[in-house]
Amino acid sequence: MGTQNLLNKILRDFEKVERPEDAEKQGKKAWDMIQQHHLVMCGADKASQAVKSKIIDRMTKKALTWDTDDASLSSVQKIFNRLASGRYSDAVNLAESSIKVKEEAEKSALKKNAKRGTETKHASNNATIKKAMEWYVEHQSQYQGRGGKKRAAIDLATQFPPIKNTTYAQHLKKLK
Repeated sequence: MGTQNLLNKILRDFEKVERPEDAEKQGKKAWDMIQQHHLVMCGADKASQAVKSKIIDRMTKKALTWDTDDASLSSVQKIFNRLASGRYSDAVNLAESSIKVKEEAEKSALKKNAKRGTETKHASNNATIKKAMEWYVEHQSQYQGRGGKKRAAIDLATQFPPIKNTTYAQHLKKLK
């Protein structure tokens, strides 16, 4: 079995969940998968048990002492530290919490960007409407009589695009 096939089998076996497991079992299973993956990546998946044990011991010591300065890896580092020390439940709980926090941060960022885009668009439109209303007040005498505000709305839409005449008509109704 090739390295990629073995890795795919390890991942498939990890993903098989017949019934919900508690965090301790999930963490142990994750650490076992990481160890197997590490052996595959080192080309030691077919080595003797003694060689495998030495490689796993070295990897575990490294995971226990890993201290990253990369902020994007800080949660991963803490999860690996907990897995390597046998604190499987703590590792799984931290992983779930980290995922939840990142999902919420992403939703918040998307919402803020959408709001900022809307505000930018409306700010531009509101500035145009304000200029149009100021122009109307200065030229209001041209639109006296029946249907004057409707004609004014049409003229404003032509002179101050991209706002539609129906929008201008709504704003003109508010003027006295």
